[in-house]
Amino acid sequence: MKQVTGLPTRIAKKQILFVVLSFLFLLVCSKTTLDEPEEHILVQIGEKNISVDEFIRRSEYTVRPPYCRGNHNLDKKIIINSLIAEKLMSIEAHDTNDFILHDNIQAYLRGRKEQLMRQWLYEKEARHKVVLDTTQIKKIFQVAGRRYNISYFNIPDGDLVSLMATKIKTSDKSFEDVYFEATHLDTLPQREVDWSAHEHDLILDSLFAKPMLKNQIVGPLQIADDQHMLIKINGWIDRPAVSHSQIQERWKKITDEYKEREAVRLFDQFILNVMRGKTIEFYPDVFFQVADLLGPIYIQTTAEKEKLMQDTFWQKDNDAEKYANVQDKIKVFYQEPFFKVDGKTWTVQDFVDELAAHPLVFRQKKMKKNEFGQQLQFAIMDMIRDKVLNEIAYKRGYDKINVIERRVNMWRDNLNYQSYKSQYLKSVLPDSLTEMPYMQVIEDYLNQLVDSLQTKYSEIIQVDVDTFNDIQLTRIDMSVTRQNVPFTKIVPSFPLVTTDNALDYGKKMEMP
Repeated sequence: MKQVTGLPTRIAKKQILFVVLSFLFLLVCSKTTLDEPEEHILVQIGEKNISVDEFIRRSEYTVRPPYCRGNHNLDKKIIINSLIAEKLMSIEAHDTNDFILHDNIQAYLRGRKEQLMRQWLYEKEARHKVVLDTTQIKKIFQVAGRRYNISYFNIPDGDLVSLMATKIKTSDKSFEDVYFEATHLDTLPQREVDWSAHEHDLILDSLFAKPMLKNQIVGPLQIADDQHMLIKINGWIDRPAVSHSQIQERWKKITDEYKEREAVRLFDQFILNVMRGKTIEFYPDVFFQVADLLGPIYIQTTAEKEKLMQDTFWQKDNDAEKYANVQDKIKVFYQEPFFKVDGKTWTVQDFVDELAAHPLVFRQKKMKKNEFGQQLQFAIMDMIRDKVLNEIAYKRGYDKINVIERRVNMWRDNLNYQSYKSQYLKSVLPDSLTEMPYMQVIEDYLNQLVDSLQTKYSEIIQVDVDTFNDIQLTRIDMSVTRQNVPFTKIVPSFPLVTTDNALDYGKKMEMP
């Protein structure tokens, strides 16, 4: 058994590949607060409900159709009617139908829940524990308006970049001269860096911890095990905050960013502690054969990926559809051992089954063919890391938190609604459904269905009309996603189900 830190191009076939889990925290975490109160319920429909938060998120975190894209009262009424109709169709479908109880659907909902639980764990172990250093924030504030223009070395050899830094400081050779001599290239990389830019923390800390000077040399900075940087400040453009509102806005922006970065650091350490000593062992024979099957799916052009995922039931949010073309080939390996985690064997089938609950998240978004094996390893490592975090969250009872339960129910109701609507439309339009514009489908068929359901369930529908009237929506089209997580969409797509703009059913909610 050989210990390595990454996946080589090939390994002796009967040798077990041993990798120490160096789990990195790559989550872009939720902004929920640990002391979030019970959500305000806007609509109650029997045992189902729609909170104010859900109404706003479903309205503003996804693109609304043209017939309710504005911020007028009529638009709001169409939105609330659409969301209520989604719940009514879910009630009609029942939560015990064969579709919603299918193993893949249940795994998907479990994955949604566990992702929310990990975000809550992040709140508890990281954001909630951040102590703001106002002295450091003041230092950042002094230079946060700068946009630096930098030249830089980016070299894998740490000793070499240190020698280059020493040569610049001790000889009469310029930054540019040393770079060209060492690399034999004729172009020195340059770019601009803002405080708010998505840069490595070490780069931002080095450039914005204090005022820098023109032509100042920064580094060497070890950005990764095989990435070392040396930076030269070419100059900057300063955008000072002058007015009171500008000063307040910049202070808040710096404080929020500082808190988030500190929280990520705390959570990195939390993960290192819980993962310390855990190992994963890959079986090379099976690993390389599975990697060969999966590689062509993930290494595709953007157009190919869009074509593959077009019109899938999962709304471009789950990897299950990606495996349709290779399912039969992978089944040959189902009973083969794929990897071990702390001595527990995962078969290929165990891995494939888990993908419904945890689609792979690749650290590197653009991959060459010869990089896919290593990136697949990293993605599996992160999947195992998340399972360990799930266990901690379950033990703490995070699956019972009301906000998490309500958001999982939102996804369950949406899936049930989609299934019910699909079956209904197939029953009334068995042949021409795919040929009709969605507006015609709504106006000729779905509006009538929604009206009948509103009448049927009117006695159990209650709306907090006063709160509804107070809600203000934007007219900006947005599709909000979260990066570097298994499920990127924050909320389901807006339900295209009714253009009804009348609230002429149900009852006004009686407030305590």
